[in-house]
Amino acid sequence: MIAMLLGACAEMPEGSDAAQTLGPSLQRFSAEGRISLRQGDRRDHLRFRWEHGPENDVVLLMSPLGQGLAELARDADGARLTQPNQAVITADSLPQLAQRLFGAPLPLEAMADWLRGARPALSGEVDGWRVVISETSAYRQRRLLRVIEARREDVEFKLVVDDWDVPE
Repeated sequence: MIAMLLGACAEMPEGSDAAQTLGPSLQRFSAEGRISLRQGDRRDHLRFRWEHGPENDVVLLMSPLGQGLAELARDADGARLTQPNQAVITADSLPQLAQRLFGAPLPLEAMADWLRGARPALSGEVDGWRVVISETSAYRQRRLLRVIEARREDVEFKLVVDDWDVPE
């Protein structure tokens, strides 16, 4: 038990700025993991693959078994929601499409900033959402988030990153 505690302390010394912030900021990344969303009695559990570049984001949402359910994309022309056998839906932002898809305007654009380390603080508020990063991990001399949670009214959103791919 003592060895585990000492090992945990050795990773990031207490009081270290790196332990209190994310970063440095990434220009590109690919992250895979899980999402859980609770709204009142409704619960959704999904897998995701998020690809981010300086000019765009593409978020593929999948069932827990990996079946593609929806793709959310954002670029200079706006945001698009693509679902199997349905017409493409366009909007100005990813939160507007999340509202359409989930019934809640999830703060996806702000989450992209936290994912890439452009918002280095481990907590904050965006559009009424209280966001907390409860777990981070070290990746190639960077501190990246592993678990981020957002709450607003009766909606709870949790994103867990299981795998990172960051181009050098």
